[in-house]
Amino acid sequence: MPYKDKGKRAEQNKKYGAAWYKRNREKTLARTSLRKKRERQKFRDYKAGLSCFFCGAKHPAIIDFHHPETSGDTKVSKLIQQGSFRKAYEEADKCIPLCANCHRIYHWIEREGEKDE
Repeated sequence: MPYKDKGKRAEQNKKYGAAWYKRNREKTLARTSLRKKRERQKFRDYKAGLSCFFCGAKHPAIIDFHHPETSGDTKVSKLIQQGSFRKAYEEADKCIPLCANCHRIYHWIEREGEKDE
């Protein structure tokens, strides 16, 4: 090891990493962009294989993910925007796929049911 001191080694690694990124910035950005496009397409294909739990609609543009009461409240779309695809798949597996209309109707019935009681 050129530097036994952890602080000096970290400083050297930081300098080297910054210089490397400066030399390879365009390639790195292109590679990252391509990877994200591939991952988004895989998620679109995943959604295309789902259908609404209630009505059976299958178009990927209308599929929402409804969180059951026991599941967390992390939005799948937010995870996709952040690029956390692995977490998005895990969260989507916990959810019930519903079309946009059925999802809104479901929540409307929930709210109206609470008012009646």
